[in-house]
Amino acid sequence: MWVSAVTHFSSWGILRQEKTSIEWEKVCRNLDSYLRHGKGLENDKRVEQILDLSYNVLPFNLKPCFLYLACFREDEDIEIKDLYLLWMAEGMISLEDRGRGESLQDVAERYLFELASRCMVQVKINEYSICNRFKSCRLHDLMRDLCLLKGKTEGFVDVVDRQIGRDEASSVCKIGRLAIHLDNLDDDHIRNIGKNKNLRSLLFLEKRWKFIERNHMEDVNFGVFKSLKILIFESYKFKDGKLPKGIEHLILLKLLSIKHSNVEELPASICKLPCLQSLNLQVNREMKIPNLMYKLRRLRHLYMPDAIWSWSIIIGGGKLKLDGLNDLETLIGFSSSKFETTHLLKLQKLRVLNGIISDDESLSMIVDHILNHQDQFHDTQLFVRKYCNVNREEDGSTLFRRLVMCHSLATCVPIVV
Repeated sequence: MWVSAVTHFSSWGILRQEKTSIEWEKVCRNLDSYLRHGKGLENDKRVEQILDLSYNVLPFNLKPCFLYLACFREDEDIEIKDLYLLWMAEGMISLEDRGRGESLQDVAERYLFELASRCMVQVKINEYSICNRFKSCRLHDLMRDLCLLKGKTEGFVDVVDRQIGRDEASSVCKIGRLAIHLDNLDDDHIRNIGKNKNLRSLLFLEKRWKFIERNHMEDVNFGVFKSLKILIFESYKFKDGKLPKGIEHLILLKLLSIKHSNVEELPASICKLPCLQSLNLQVNREMKIPNLMYKLRRLRHLYMPDAIWSWSIIIGGGKLKLDGLNDLETLIGFSSSKFETTHLLKLQKLRVLNGIISDDESLSMIVDHILNHQDQFHDTQLFVRKYCNVNREEDGSTLFRRLVMCHSLATCVPIVV
């Protein structure tokens, strides 16, 4: 019995952490209490108790990070970048935990590593990146059950998911975070979300490529959610491809994502949100974007439509202005034919860059900039059009040789499209 229990505790990471004598005494007391309380119960009940203790001994800063995983589906591979953005928008990543030269994403990665070392979450190693340790993560079935239970009982998050028998959100007026899995869900559930005006996070999650049009989202006025910091529409098919009303009034909003949705045009009013830090526009279609992105002064992470397979139309003409986005750390979907390249060179906090280069001048400027700021860039991926001449010699060195010298350049791929 003792050996079996210790094995369970060790396997879930409770005994893996270095502890002081006082902490060991606490573990011993808790272990003894759980074992005595579980005497005569079935094995699954004992496992539940051990998992419960695994959660209880988590450091205070890791508990909300773990509970946020309840938002995602069973057996879902959770994209790391999406998870980090959620944690950061919620303020779960402490500025005080940053080391020298670290970003909040670096701290988030350490948090996830600690959860994984405690076996609270399963992680998939990113074998193709020297900068990002993990590619995705997921919860074991037992851990997800624990996560859902703790999230609900502690009033942290509620999940509406018909697959697990949760058709309605409970504690409608008190819950702060709500994740709605739209699979096989009636439109009436969407209309009722307006009853909870105290929501801080609202996630609409649809299976990718399902694209069931929702007719009642237009009945919801999102302006009533005055406290909302996170709004996610993942793989959501809006009627007429338009965002619902009221989003422009969410003055506390930090994260807005319409990833894989069918939005055809980004309203200009979105570019006036004063607190917006993360904006994900990775739709898989042509999208009209107002040339007002530079007004989002607090923006840190910008994910644009795929620069290779999607074609953005800049409203107002000219190339997209980035001048003034002094806090921008991540830019995904850059295109030298759509963006002002000279503005890109002024972003002193930019660490992650992914984009497509269509002309020799832009390629030369960007490569030289990366070479001269090797310590600044953390992860760079460039896709170069086939008509760019990388063998052109400048100042006694070819562009190709300079590309090879860019240590932070994780990927440089010639493309023919």
